[in-house]
Amino acid sequence: MLENAAGWRDDTAASAATASGDDDILLLEPEALAVADSDGPEAALAWLQNRPGITSVRSRWLLRLLMARIAEQTGKNELAQHLLAELGADAAGIPLAQWETGLLFEVKARHLRLLRLKAGRSETDKNRLQSAMDRLLAELIAIDPARAAVLCA
Repeated sequence: MLENAAGWRDDTAASAATASGDDDILLLEPEALAVADSDGPEAALAWLQNRPGITSVRSRWLLRLLMARIAEQTGKNELAQHLLAELGADAAGIPLAQWETGLLFEVKARHLRLLRLKAGRSETDKNRLQSAMDRLLAELIAIDPARAAVLCA
């Protein structure tokens, strides 16, 4: 999804108004949930995906985060898990100096929670997912040890 770190740097060099506009994407959550309640989760995701003005790398990343939130809140955990994995992988290509660590923490914490739910269903899933869960927990601890402490068993 993200082109490269250079594209991110170009985005961050943009005006504060653009960054503020990007942040407004996350404010669409209540409206998207209302669409999901009335027309279903698929309609809400399509509504979000077809929003005009989502052109910067950062705005597309935030849109995917919002889509993951909506998917998770409407019971589409498998979709949310894939979106969060994509967001986490994309984050690796973006310089951390350009990041809001709170959003990165949210992505990884939500992904860990969904993997733990899936692992709780069977011993086979638990064994298969354990290394990914350990990796996510280690990344969360590296980002914010105090917040990650509650996630440690």
